[in-house]
Amino acid sequence: MGLLNETQIRAAKPGPKEYMLNDGDNLYLRVRDTGKVWIYRYTKDGKRIKLGLGPYPEVTLAQARAKAYEANSQRANGSDPKETREQREELARIARLHTFELLARAWHSSAKKDREWSDDYAQKVIRHMEIHVFPWVGHKPIETILPTEIVQCLHRPKDRGNLETAQRVREAVQHVYQYAVDVGAMEPGKNFVNKNTGGLPPPRSRHYAAITEPAKLGQLLRDIRNYHGHFITCSALRLAPMMFQRPGQIRLADWEDINFEVELWRCPPEKMKMREWQKRDSRTPAHIVPLPRQALEILQELYPLTGPSGPVFRSMSRRSETSRYISDNTINVALRTMGYDTKEEITGHGFRATARTMIREHLGWDPDVIERHLAHASDEELGSSYDRAAFIAQRKEMVQQWADFLDELEAGKLPVPENNILQFIRHRPKRELQFGT
Repeated sequence: MGLLNETQIRAAKPGPKEYMLNDGDNLYLRVRDTGKVWIYRYTKDGKRIKLGLGPYPEVTLAQARAKAYEANSQRANGSDPKETREQREELARIARLHTFELLARAWHSSAKKDREWSDDYAQKVIRHMEIHVFPWVGHKPIETILPTEIVQCLHRPKDRGNLETAQRVREAVQHVYQYAVDVGAMEPGKNFVNKNTGGLPPPRSRHYAAITEPAKLGQLLRDIRNYHGHFITCSALRLAPMMFQRPGQIRLADWEDINFEVELWRCPPEKMKMREWQKRDSRTPAHIVPLPRQALEILQELYPLTGPSGPVFRSMSRRSETSRYISDNTINVALRTMGYDTKEEITGHGFRATARTMIREHLGWDPDVIERHLAHASDEELGSSYDRAAFIAQRKEMVQQWADFLDELEAGKLPVPENNILQFIRHRPKRELQFGT
């Protein structure tokens, strides 16, 4: 078949199906109703490979022939034209990621997708970089950044007392440097960032402030009862020590999750503290929380105000979709208003430690039942995979005993000491816990 010319190319019209015009030397013009495109076609390892060379007339006949000639030369020298093009495109992409900030944002986008980060967590990660790193080294090519510059970025938050923030920034920077190596933007030997960079001390273990003394807890319960805040806030405050679930679970509760007939609260995985992929996994079960009589009474009082659907603890500010629920700081603000130090005395999350300690010490319940109510995984290796026990019946009895115990403390009745030591009562269903006045 002879070579094509401009007249033939212009005269070629789309047909019912696309077709190819052969120009020789593996160069073809593909004609379809969407336009005409140059194609370089060859065979490798028994497979037909097509390589686009651009649309006509943007790529002229002469230019297409020059590209086909280059591809033929590459094959004659043992190179694959398609692989060569992909390598060039990758090098061009890497060349565009020449600054730390561009590499960091590319890593962040990739990590968010691969690790299935939540939007909130992804925003926290990039915000740390925007505040603590980008202003100082974000504009610099990553290979030109000195170790002392990264150390300075880590020491700024650390010197202000934010050690945990410095640790998180270092972890993110370490990932960015490894990403730069992985994509070929930096030689492996030039990656100097590791878990020891900056000489940061390990972060202190954080324990939420919690009350574990019966008398102090009784006073707190009386203060909660006498608190004159908004009715929705008061309801959440009264339920927090009784249910001892995470503050995020409580504030995000919906009426659709409350079943008054079976006296259970169903917490969907997406509202629980767990990895994002677990939240999205259809096999992840909901956390079931039995409701004691006192909790049901509080919810029934609240139902006419915020029911029958949507948030149980609805925000009074309806400025945006994110404000449908009370703030994640509502409980702590109320505690501070009552005069409690949420760093040293009690915090919303601390009610979990309060309940865990006192249910074990004063009611004698098995730790496995308590831990399951707290939605903690089994301590045994692979326990969460094989141990599916929910202890619903036991937990229902336990939370009712706990709610009754709180009522007694609020009334000023304390567990009777025995030889100056609080009597340890092992769980017996028919035995009453003795209180004194």
